[in-house]
Amino acid sequence: MQHPHAPSQESLTFRANLARFISPLRRVRPRVPFFQLAAHRIPTLWSLYRGLLKEAPTEEIRQRVRFEFRKNRHLTGTDATKRGLERGYKYLDSFQKANAGDEHHQASLQSYSRLLSKRNEKAYWFSLADKERAWRIKLANRPIMTGGLLRPSYVNRPLPRLKPQPEHITGMILKRRMARERRIETLVDIQEYIQDLMFEARLETGAAELAGKAGAVDSVYASHLEEWMEPFKVQQKMIQETFDRDQRRCHEPYSQEMLDAIKAARREKIANKTRELQRERRGEILRRTILRQRKGPPPHVLALLTPEQRKMDKVVRNVSEVGYVAKIKRKLGFKLRNPRAWEAELGSRKDKKRLDNMVKEFLDKSERRAMEAEELLDTQRSSTDR
Repeated sequence: MQHPHAPSQESLTFRANLARFISPLRRVRPRVPFFQLAAHRIPTLWSLYRGLLKEAPTEEIRQRVRFEFRKNRHLTGTDATKRGLERGYKYLDSFQKANAGDEHHQASLQSYSRLLSKRNEKAYWFSLADKERAWRIKLANRPIMTGGLLRPSYVNRPLPRLKPQPEHITGMILKRRMARERRIETLVDIQEYIQDLMFEARLETGAAELAGKAGAVDSVYASHLEEWMEPFKVQQKMIQETFDRDQRRCHEPYSQEMLDAIKAARREKIANKTRELQRERRGEILRRTILRQRKGPPPHVLALLTPEQRKMDKVVRNVSEVGYVAKIKRKLGFKLRNPRAWEAELGSRKDKKRLDNMVKEFLDKSERRAMEAEELLDTQRSSTDR
C-alpha cells in the first residue's frame, strides 16, 4: 500500500530527469589547489612564459618579464591570478604583432624599452647606494672585543666579551638555558616514574606475601621491575651525560690565543680612548663630550645646590678653557692646561691698533645701516599716510 504522502510516479520521473540535466552543471572542486594542476602549470610555463621570453623584442623587456613572473609566482588567489594571466597574454599578443611588422606596436615597445632602461639604470645606482649604506651600518655595528671576559658557564664556553654581542651567541645561550631547564624537568619526572614503579612492585610483593599459598596474585611489576625501569634508566643516563658536558664546559679554561687577543683588545681600547681625549682637547665635539655636558651631579648633591651653583656646574662641563667657561673653572678651582690662554682673546699688543680700527669700522658701518633702515621706514610710513 502506497503511503499517502509519498510522491507520485510522475514526480519521481521529473526529479530524475531534472537531476540528470543539472548534475553536469555542478561546480566540481578539485582536491588540489589550481596552481598545482597540470592544466594550469603547463600552459602558463610552456606557452605563456616561454612565448613571452621568445617574442620579447629587447633584453630590457625580457628582464621585465622574468621579474613579473618572479613577483607573482606566489599568487594563490584565483582573481589575482586570472588578471595576471590576462595581462600576460595581452603582452604576448602585442609582442607577436610587433614581430610581425606592426609599426604602432613596435614604436610602443621601443618606447617602453627605453623607459625600462632608464629605470634599470636608476635602480642600479639606488641598489649600489643601499648596499653601501647597509655596509656602513654593518661596519658601524660590527662586534668588537671590549677587553672583557665572558666567563664560562653551563651554557657557554669561555669567550671574549663582544659589543654588540652577536645574535647567534645570544641565541645559543638562550637555547641552551631553555634546553637545560627542560632536561631538569624531564629528569624529575623520570625519578618520579621510577619511584612509582618501585612502589607498585613493593605493593605486589606485599599482596603476594599476605595471600600466601591460599591465593595466587598475578605479578605485573615485581617480576619484571628491571624491564620496566630500563627505558627510564637509559633516558636518565643520556640526560646525565648532558649534565657532565655542561660541567666540563663550565670548567673549561681560556686558551692562550684567546687571552692574547683579549689583552691586545684592552691595549687598543686604552689607545683609542687616549686618541679620543686628544681630539676632544683639540676642540672636537664627540659623543662623550655631549654626554658629559648633558649629565649632572648625583641627586643627593643636586638637591643641595643653589640655582647659581647648578648653572656653574653646567658651564664647567664644557671642554673650553677660555672665556666665560675658563673664568668659572678658575673660580671653582679647576686646573687648566694653559691658565693664560684667555689672554689670547684680547689679542696681541702689536695688533691692538689694527683691531681697534676694525671695531670702529664695524660700529660705524652698523650705525650707518641702522640710519638707512630708519630713513627707509620713515619714507614707507609717509607714502602710506598719503
